Order: sequence, then C-alpha cells, then structure tokens
Amino acid sequence: MIFRTILRQIGKYFDILCFILALIIADYAAFMTGKIWGLIAVALTIAIIGWLSEVISGAKGGD
Repeated sequence: MIFRTILRQIGKYFDILCFILALIIADYAAFMTGKIWGLIAVALTIAIIGWLSEVISGAKGGD
C-alpha cells in the first residue's frame, strides 16, 4: 500500500523529472565541449525553464 502511494506520487512528476534530467545532461555535455558552450547551454536552459513556467502558469505578461 505504501509503495503504491509512493509510486503514484513519483508518476505525477515523472515527466518533469525526466525533462530536468535531460537538461542537466545536455548542460554537462556542453561543458565537456568547452566552457563557453556550457555557459551558453546553462543560459538557454534557464530561459527555457522560465518560459515554460510562464506558459504553465498561464500568465498574460507585463503590466
């Protein structure tokens, strides 16, 4: 019973977890090719996560 509850909770956030892990691995791979590429990848990752959080929350934008 407890394991079913735990797995159900993990299942709710599995897509988000996989997305974040994919971004982390992509950033690591970019750092392996060079410091500048790694920094660019981190900037793009932060921009993507910021944009998706706005889309998910349904915010209309500025004033």
